[in-house]
Amino acid sequence: MKLKSIVAGALLAAASFGASAATIYAPATVGSSFSNLLIGTINVASLSDITGNVFAADKVSYTPVPGVTFTLTLDTVNFTSATVGSLVDTDLSTTGFSLHNVAAGSYNVFASGTLMGNGQSSNVAFLGANYSVTAVPEPETYGMLLGGLALLGVVARRKANKAA
Repeated sequence: MKLKSIVAGALLAAASFGASAATIYAPATVGSSFSNLLIGTINVASLSDITGNVFAADKVSYTPVPGVTFTLTLDTVNFTSATVGSLVDTDLSTTGFSLHNVAAGSYNVFASGTLMGNGQSSNVAFLGANYSVTAVPEPETYGMLLGGLALLGVVARRKANKAA
């Protein structure tokens, strides 16, 4: 019984450290190569970790009038880098980024790469970035967690002593 209470308390505390995930997009008409193209902005509310990657869409569909849909094949993109502002990236891949202990603020996502020119309309790409922001608990949060677990232990011990 004690173990169940402790596990339940720990799971509730862990759930409060939630993460948010999102996607940002940028249509781009660029030459055969591009450098530091702005894809979008990531907003961070408090000290957090950010992980994500950049991507290029294969095709885009649009409906100029009801009942008529066109699909356009876009250029393949070979990315050479993905950066979030001037933050230090710990992900060594060319398409991913992983940032730790990022302060609150707004950070621009940039990508560099080359268009392969193999789409229906050459030099057209639709770039995006998937990312998630996970809040980093502050030391006070851990103190409160440990205090709550200790309180659960005291209550469980009192109940056990009362029952005996």
